[in-house]
Amino acid sequence: MKKRIRLFFATFFISIPGIVFCQTTVPTQGPPAAAPYPKLVVYTCFFVPIVSTNSTTTTWNTSANTFSIGFATGINILTSDRFGFSFDVSPVVTTTKGLSKVNNFIFDPGPIFRFKKGFAIITRMAFETAGRFGESTVFSKVFTPAKKSSLFLSLGIPIRFGNNLPASIGATIFFGVAFK
Repeated sequence: MKKRIRLFFATFFISIPGIVFCQTTVPTQGPPAAAPYPKLVVYTCFFVPIVSTNSTTTTWNTSANTFSIGFATGINILTSDRFGFSFDVSPVVTTTKGLSKVNNFIFDPGPIFRFKKGFAIITRMAFETAGRFGESTVFSKVFTPAKKSSLFLSLGIPIRFGNNLPASIGATIFFGVAFK
């Protein structure tokens, strides 16, 4: 009987730490997914102003031996599938009669209204070192959405005021790549 009691207590005291300190694993589904927003997208593109018109004249980009091209670089902060905010800086190079120079630098921030199938409308405030200011509405379409980068094409409608010039409206084509 004493052997049985000793055996019982020995077994009891040996198994208690195993019961008290044992760890069980709870099935998990892996680490929680990272929140998709806010999301940063960096982009670069070139743009070609097509035409600009005001109350006195219409100017085509290739008229009078003049050609302009801009190079925009920016950051989009996407806050949801439907909305974001964009910061954009763009030097504009103009060639006239064989002489090339950076004749304008544009800073144009604004909200992004995103739609299904890669469409977006971006309404930007515009501030130019040439002394003009205004608004640019950009209609954009992403054509090759990928995991790390995307190609896009856009049509911009710039409206400008200031610098003792008549108000103007124009059209601009953009082609670029965005990096996620």
